[in-house]
Amino acid sequence: MKAQDLSFFGFFLNLYICGFNIELVKFDLVLMHPPSIYDFRKRDIVAGPISELVPSTGVFEMYPIGFLAILSYLNARGYRVRIDNIALKMLGSRKYDFNEELLKIDTNYIGIDLHWLPHVHGALNLARIIKEERPDIKVMLGGFSATYYAKEIMANFKDVDLVIRGDTTEQPMEMVLEGRRMEDVPNAIFRDNGRVRDNGFTFVPDMDYQEFDYTQIIKSSIKTMDVSGHLPYCDWMKEPVAMVLSTHGCSYSCGICGGSYFAFKNFYNRSGPIFRSSQKIVEDIMRINDDLKIPVFVAGDILMRPDRETDYIFDNLRKEGLDVPLLMEVFVPHTRERLLKLMRASPDVSMEISPDSSDDRIRFKNGRPYVNKALEKFVFDFMDLGGKKMDVYFMVGLSGQTREDVLKDVKYARHLMESNNNDKRLFVFTSPLSPFLDPGSKAFETPGMGYKLRFRTLLDHYNGLDQGRTWEDFLSYETDWMDRQTIVETTYDAIDLLLKDKEELGYIDREEYSRSHHVLESSRLAVRLSRAGDYGMLSRGEALIKDCGDKYTILKKQIMWGDPTSGEKKLIFMIYRSLHSSRK
Repeated sequence: MKAQDLSFFGFFLNLYICGFNIELVKFDLVLMHPPSIYDFRKRDIVAGPISELVPSTGVFEMYPIGFLAILSYLNARGYRVRIDNIALKMLGSRKYDFNEELLKIDTNYIGIDLHWLPHVHGALNLARIIKEERPDIKVMLGGFSATYYAKEIMANFKDVDLVIRGDTTEQPMEMVLEGRRMEDVPNAIFRDNGRVRDNGFTFVPDMDYQEFDYTQIIKSSIKTMDVSGHLPYCDWMKEPVAMVLSTHGCSYSCGICGGSYFAFKNFYNRSGPIFRSSQKIVEDIMRINDDLKIPVFVAGDILMRPDRETDYIFDNLRKEGLDVPLLMEVFVPHTRERLLKLMRASPDVSMEISPDSSDDRIRFKNGRPYVNKALEKFVFDFMDLGGKKMDVYFMVGLSGQTREDVLKDVKYARHLMESNNNDKRLFVFTSPLSPFLDPGSKAFETPGMGYKLRFRTLLDHYNGLDQGRTWEDFLSYETDWMDRQTIVETTYDAIDLLLKDKEELGYIDREEYSRSHHVLESSRLAVRLSRAGDYGMLSRGEALIKDCGDKYTILKKQIMWGDPTSGEKKLIFMIYRSLHSSRK
C-alpha cells in the first residue's frame, strides 16, 4: 500500500469511528477496468509517446465514462455495484495480485470494459483468470470494441459469458441483474448450454435517462475502503476533473474516429449522433459545481448546437452561479460571438481543438472541414476574450500525410505561437495515431483512405500486444505515404522539434527541454535496438511503463488542467459532501 493510500486509510478509519458505516457487501456487479497489457509489470515494453497527450499512462488506466453511468443508474435503483480499476491497482503496487483479490470478491457478475481496443489484451486475460479462479462468476463485456467484435468474442473466447452491445447499456444490464430470461435481454449475445445465442442489436435509447453522479464514486470508495479501485487515473487525486457527456456519436465523419457519424451509422445501429438535452447538461455541470467543486470537461462540441440551446445552457449556468473551471471540446472553429456568450457564463474557460494537420487539403481529406485562416481567427478571438487555456492538437499518421507534411505541422505550430505573441495560454501538441486504428472508422473500413492494416480481427490485435515489445510492434497500420518505421521516427523528430521551439519561445526552460529530450531519445534508442533484435536496453528499464511515476516529456504536464496544489483539498470537500448527503 502506498503512502497516500495509508493517509486515506487513516481518514476512512476516523470516518468509521465517527459513525459512518463502512460496508463489506455482496455486490450484484463489479465493473472492472483492465490494463492495456495484462502482464506489463513483468514484460519489458516501450510504450513510447502514445499516451503523452492523455491524462493516463501507457497502460491506459482511465476507465470509460460509461462506468460512471452504469454505477449511477444501477445503484440508484437499489443494486450494489462498484468500480474496480485493476489497471490502476497494478500501477500503484508491484505486489498487487489480481488472483488474490478475485478470491475475496463476492459477486455474481463481473463486467469488463472493452471500449477502447488497446485494452483487448488486458480484458481477455482478466476474463480468463476469472474463469480459472472463480468459475461461479459470470463475465460480461461491453463497450465500442466489444460491440464491434461481439460475434468473434463469443465464437472464440470461451471465458466470456455474454456481451451487451451498444453505447447505452444500463437498462439491458439491469434486466440481467434482476434475473430476466436472457433471451429477453436486448442487445445481448450469450452462451446457453454451450450454444451461442444472439438477441440482435435493437435497443438504441436516447441518453437523457443516463445519470453521471460522481458522488457515487466517493461513496463507494468509502464503503469499500478502496480508493485506488475507484480513481479514474493515476493523478486524479492531485488534479481531479469530472466529465460531462453531451453526445454519443458525432455529426462529422473524421477518418480515424471510431465514434464518428460513419461508424455510428454503419456499426452501432444509430442513424446519427444522439444528444443530451440542454437541461440535463446544465444539471450535470451544476451538480459537479455544487457537490464536488472540481473542474468540468464537457465532451462533445455544445457550441455547434442551435442558438436557443446554447443560450439556454450559458444563461442558466450564469444564473445558477457556476464557479468551477470549464474545459470545452470543440470540433470546428467558432465565431467570436459564440465565444463571448460562453465567456459570460464562466470567467474560467479552456478549450481544445484538433486540426490534426496544418495542410487544409489533408485536413479536409480526413474529415475536418475548415481552413487555417478560420483556425487562426478562432484561436486569436479566444485568447483576446480572456480564455484561460487553448490546446491545439496535431497528429502523425493521417491519410495523405508524408513525413514532410508532419514537419510542416511543427513549423505551423511555431507560427501559431508567434502570431499570438508567444502567449503562454496557448499550448500546441503533436502525437502519433497509435497504437491501433479504431474499428468502424473510415480509416479501418475504407481501402480508399490509404491505410494498410496489419491487424483486423480481435485476435490479431490481441496477438500484436501479446508478442510485441515496442509501440512500433503494436502499431496496427502503415499508410501509402509512410511505413511504420517512418511513422515512428517522424513522431520522435516532430515532438523533439516542437519542444525545441517551445524552449526557444520561452514556453519551457532549458532543463525541461533537456529532460524531455532525454526521455524521447531513450525511447527512440530502445525502439531502434529492439528493431535490430537487441533487447538489452529494454531489460535495463529505460523508457518502460511500470508504475504511475514513470518518465514522460513536459507535454504530459502541459496537457493537465487545473491546480494540482488544491486537488487534495477538493477531494476532502467531496468526501465531506458525500458524508453529509448520505446521512440525510
